[in-house]
Amino acid sequence: MHVRQYALFALAIVICGGVTASAQCSYGLNAGGQAFTPAGGNGSIAITAPQGCAWNVTGIPGWVTLTSSATGSGNGTVTYLVAVNAGGDRSSAIALAGVSFTLEQEAGTLPGLAFIGSLAHLAAAENWTTAFTIVNKDTISAIARLSFSGDAIDPSGNGALTLPLAFPLQPAAASPMLAASLDRTVTPNATLIVDTAGAQVSPVLVGSAQLMATGSVDGLAIFHQIATKQEAVVPLETRSARSYLLAFDNTGGLTLGVAVANISAQTASIPVIIRSDDGTVISAPGTAISLAGNGHTSFGLADPVLGFPVTADRRGTIEFDTPAGGRISVLGLRFTPPNNALTTIPAIANVGTNGGAIAHLATGNGWQTTFVLVNVGAIAAQVNLNFFDDNGSPLSLPLSFPQSGGGSATVAPTVNRLIPAGATLIVESAAPQSDPAPTVGSAQLATNGNVGGFVIFRYNLDGQEAVVPIENRNANAYILAFDNTGDISTGVAINSVATQVVNVPVTVRDATGARIATDTITLAPNGHLSFTLGSGKYPATAGIRGTIEFDTPANAQIGVLGIRIPAAAHTFTTLPALAK
Repeated sequence: MHVRQYALFALAIVICGGVTASAQCSYGLNAGGQAFTPAGGNGSIAITAPQGCAWNVTGIPGWVTLTSSATGSGNGTVTYLVAVNAGGDRSSAIALAGVSFTLEQEAGTLPGLAFIGSLAHLAAAENWTTAFTIVNKDTISAIARLSFSGDAIDPSGNGALTLPLAFPLQPAAASPMLAASLDRTVTPNATLIVDTAGAQVSPVLVGSAQLMATGSVDGLAIFHQIATKQEAVVPLETRSARSYLLAFDNTGGLTLGVAVANISAQTASIPVIIRSDDGTVISAPGTAISLAGNGHTSFGLADPVLGFPVTADRRGTIEFDTPAGGRISVLGLRFTPPNNALTTIPAIANVGTNGGAIAHLATGNGWQTTFVLVNVGAIAAQVNLNFFDDNGSPLSLPLSFPQSGGGSATVAPTVNRLIPAGATLIVESAAPQSDPAPTVGSAQLATNGNVGGFVIFRYNLDGQEAVVPIENRNANAYILAFDNTGDISTGVAINSVATQVVNVPVTVRDATGARIATDTITLAPNGHLSFTLGSGKYPATAGIRGTIEFDTPANAQIGVLGIRIPAAAHTFTTLPALAK
């Protein structure tokens, strides 16, 4: 039973075998428990037992009513009704000959509960898992409420989506918890992980997720494809923008998957505008996607039936406009041949974007860095993309521009271009594979318009990719949630966007929020540092999960990013920095 700030009603329901049951009797349940919203509802427990093995139910709490027989033998089903809850969170343990089942119900009211953010996509079962990582950024405990909504293609259609869930940071349970929404207390600076689990059987369950909390929490999700071992990380969408843009590249066998979620309870008609990479509108007037309240859709962008075939074999952007009074969430997934490598394409929010920084770049020795810049404004914008080495000196890179015919090439420490309204600029840097080591550093983007974008890290020897959005926030601190368990390692990069030397305070915590290391990193003006967490720096992080926090020095600006590397899978993906 998990710890809560609110009182739990630890009333036991016991499903047990008869006192004369033979040693051959064994009992199993279909799940480890089920969570209910404050509205309550009906539930059932499927019992598996050999023929002739008796069981009975005892100790029913007042908020649960059995709607089936309390006794049985062999395989059977116990059905029940959970009452409406006007009080605090409550939970009851159920046991069948040592097999545990837990009923829990969210509080009827939670003072301070507020919307935090959303995830436009999740996938579970049929070779997919989604792991949600939630971090409490505050010094006081918070209750986090994670809720899931389904898709019209799911067996249950639009509406609440019940998923089997596991909690890797808690003692392992025999079976997953079933929940469409659940509350968990997250202690100060601690990490909560909720992972989809259960049998990997058809059909795949897809939908979206929303996070509410009573305090300052943030998070991300990791999509994992079991068969290919590919992973992609999705940051929690906490922005509320008037529109979101995905930059797509459907050339050379590349494909983009798109997910859109309606975060409001009302049906939404979401206008869609598609542009080629020169900014020309190529979608038909009035193009829109209709979604039910809390509805979700996902599709291949160039799919001739579900998507927009006008995007086939082209580069450009697709814009989703937020309906008046509504809220939406958008993300893209890029699939790259020949191994169908999976990575996230972040949505560019039209919220007055004006440049930013990239905490890391790598070129040579098999590495390639591609900058994708999008002018989301209504007028042309000048961009200045500058590269710096570890010491903050200008860094000359081999550059090519694939949109310019065969890709004109040059070597320079900066790129100065005018990007038309709505257009996309792609800049690639791929030094020779024969280089004895990759050239690394950072980049800064300055512009007189509304330009955003992202960077694609690619390892050409195996085709793996990872995407990092341009950092245009100026937060008090940035937090990376790391997982160094098993064969997973975490790479970290930090850069300075300042003309003076900066000292960056660092705090490392384990998953409980306990401080396990402190440090100060000194960076030269416009300097950069990259290292492996655990083996390169901060050995206390080896073999554990936790967070590392970088505080922004006074009168300065920094950027931070992480790279998650499961060694056995030979894959990697980026970890977004959570702003504090």
